[in-house]
Amino acid sequence: MREELLFPGLKLDVRQLAVVEGALIVDAAACAPAGRCPQCDRPGVRVHSRYWRHIAGLPIGGQKVVVRLRVRRFFCDQGQCRRRTFMEQVAGLTEPRLRSSTAARSAMRTVAVELGGCPGQRLCTKLRLHGRRTALLGQLKAPPVSARAPRILGIDEFAFRKGRTYGTVLVDIETSRPVDVLPDRETGTVTAWLQEHPGAEIVRRDRLMAFTKAIRQAAPDALEVADRWHLLQNLSTAVEKTCRRHCDCLRRPAGSEASTPLRTPETPLLDRIRRRHAEVNELAATGLSLNAIGRRLQLDRKTVRRYRNKDLAGLLASAQDRGHGVLDPFIEHVQHRFQAGCTSSMQLYRELLALGYTGGYHVVNRNVMAIREGIAVPARSVAPRPRDITSWIMRPQESLNTSDVAQLDAVRSACPEIAQACDLAREFTDMLHHRRGHLLRDWIQKAERGGPDALGVFADSIRQDLHAITAGLTLPYSSGIVEGHVNRIKTIKRQMYGRASFALLRARILLQP
Repeated sequence: MREELLFPGLKLDVRQLAVVEGALIVDAAACAPAGRCPQCDRPGVRVHSRYWRHIAGLPIGGQKVVVRLRVRRFFCDQGQCRRRTFMEQVAGLTEPRLRSSTAARSAMRTVAVELGGCPGQRLCTKLRLHGRRTALLGQLKAPPVSARAPRILGIDEFAFRKGRTYGTVLVDIETSRPVDVLPDRETGTVTAWLQEHPGAEIVRRDRLMAFTKAIRQAAPDALEVADRWHLLQNLSTAVEKTCRRHCDCLRRPAGSEASTPLRTPETPLLDRIRRRHAEVNELAATGLSLNAIGRRLQLDRKTVRRYRNKDLAGLLASAQDRGHGVLDPFIEHVQHRFQAGCTSSMQLYRELLALGYTGGYHVVNRNVMAIREGIAVPARSVAPRPRDITSWIMRPQESLNTSDVAQLDAVRSACPEIAQACDLAREFTDMLHHRRGHLLRDWIQKAERGGPDALGVFADSIRQDLHAITAGLTLPYSSGIVEGHVNRIKTIKRQMYGRASFALLRARILLQP
């Protein structure tokens, strides 16, 4: 009766139950026929010895369970077998050299897959389950990868360390399960995997050139489908660049004519940006890496990359936004009070605080000094930020409220280039949402001939990958499944505190349902 309750279906003879220090100790012995030699499969006849094994089982009634199992060691009488003795195993309970039951290891594997090492150990302690950190991680073994790739394969990159090292995840789009994880995103690595696992008919990928080259080399017959989400992201970036380049159109002095140019005063910050932009691009033209340029100019690698990738006009526009936006609503008051005889920066700063100003004193003082020197910028109409304008353009029109629509209309009236970018962006978005890929060539020609520069560059990049992007705007396959796995990888990395080896990370990714 006890055997059926505690170990249903197992050939065990339970002899005694005892509770010792909060743990349930079960004394049992195997009652199955003699075991077979694991090497020659010959049944044992002669008993060599008997001894106790301690097997950790699943908890019962909130108590830990330890099975003290009496087992036999047999002689192997097969003369040609290299093994002389072997130990009997209880099917469904024990395995060689393991101190946990089959059911306990299954529970430990589930905990390890979901939580990893230290968090899993804390949960096992609360569940009264034997499971230390190293034992849990030892349960994570990556399953074998199928010899053939899935029919519809998704490929995307993920960051081991953002901006430094990246890996590649491959996903079966039809089953929504990860297929494999690669240690980098190099063309050679992806090409080798595709050659070793043929069978992909459709490959859903992002716009990384390494993936494009790998697919064309290893699976030339596969249909490439570009990711729609990254297309919208690239389009949004192009629209925001256009808004930044033409933001001066929105900063006319209050009450001035639209044709009156606004003279930007020279500042040390703008001079430094021009100098650094020239130095970085001059060194980059010689073939130096970002790290080498950063060491020579004593700049961070990300700063070097920004100066190399962004144009000078965009950098200057961003610098002019810095610190002035918070003062713009109060510039007219400062200029009026200065002309009335109040020339103290501190007095003006106190007055602005009473009016709701939230910036610092140095911003007010810098503006007052500019008024004294005669280079102050006239009071400007408060303009929306380029990022807000981009949001109004890229969002569905029905999701905009009345205020957003009114501000966007004012922006379009003030700047024809932004209005043109808005029309092109909405046309592309409509084409993407309604799967009208056959209209893509016409859109490219329109953007290249009369669109803003940033939209022209975006259109040229589409032309270079025209077939894959046309398929992406025509076929229903979505990369949302792949992006979901990328987000899951980020969660796993946070749980493992970024210290996990690639093999362990790969095992957790492939084992999770």
